[in-house]
Amino acid sequence: MVDVTTLVAVLVSLVAALGIAAQNLFVRKGTDEGRATDAVVVVIAVNVLVLLPSVAVLYYPDYGLTPVSWLSFAAAGMVGTMLGRILSYTSIERIGASRTAPIVAAWALVSTVAGVVFLDEALSAIHAVGIALVVVGIVVIAWETNHENPDDLSRRELSLGLLIPVAAAVAYGMEPVFAKFGFAAGTPAPVGLVVKTVAAILGLVLYLRFRGGLPARSTFRSADMRWFVLAGLSNTLFLVGYYVALEIAPVSVVTPVIITNTLFVVVLSSLFMPSRLERVTWKLGVAATGVVVGIGVITAFG
Repeated sequence: MVDVTTLVAVLVSLVAALGIAAQNLFVRKGTDEGRATDAVVVVIAVNVLVLLPSVAVLYYPDYGLTPVSWLSFAAAGMVGTMLGRILSYTSIERIGASRTAPIVAAWALVSTVAGVVFLDEALSAIHAVGIALVVVGIVVIAWETNHENPDDLSRRELSLGLLIPVAAAVAYGMEPVFAKFGFAAGTPAPVGLVVKTVAAILGLVLYLRFRGGLPARSTFRSADMRWFVLAGLSNTLFLVGYYVALEIAPVSVVTPVIITNTLFVVVLSSLFMPSRLERVTWKLGVAATGVVVGIGVITAFG
């Protein structure tokens, strides 16, 4: 019988996956003309503006923060929210969402292994099969999408560009490990979210100011701004779902489901961005089926 908590975590994670998929497409639209760093600033700012007031009111006066949770969530923000987004948005800008999302999906493997190593989480053989089905299905989707829809990138440009989402996968993969330490200290998920997003935007603003790369005033009046704001709202939906799921279920259950966002990227791209993708082939259908079966295995045996 499926554990109710695991089922809830999987369903919430699927909603979060849809949110991050929509965010990727909005960022892709916005960075056609705009900059990836501007997208990161706007998206994190939207996170803070949406989350901070509600959390400040709902959890007043006891926010459940300890020195350990402060440091844990701040580290999660600097590694995942700031560094991970800079790398992934830059990758989307350079090589596109359909190439970036499948590679970044490798963060599930990073976080699952890190959860076993650093958090003593159990990983059964059947659970590993479910993860493998999800990952293999997504890899096939990525290969088939790129094979059927080649662009103008040279081999050298593509090879260099692929290193960026790999680095993003490592950054994203370590974030839930830091977050789990914060949850273990007794801090609620929404409070941890605020700490990590505030830490991320403070670190990002200081970094961009040092580099002279803060968004110009014209950025906030440009047509790209609407796409970045939509990306921010979609990312906020992702963050809430992701952290709620992490609070009630192990990393090894949540992260493999989150990476199904790649499947949503392919579907949404084919529906709303047809010029970027070719037709959905039978291979993509088989791969999508593998992803769904993998989720079923994770749900039943997580």
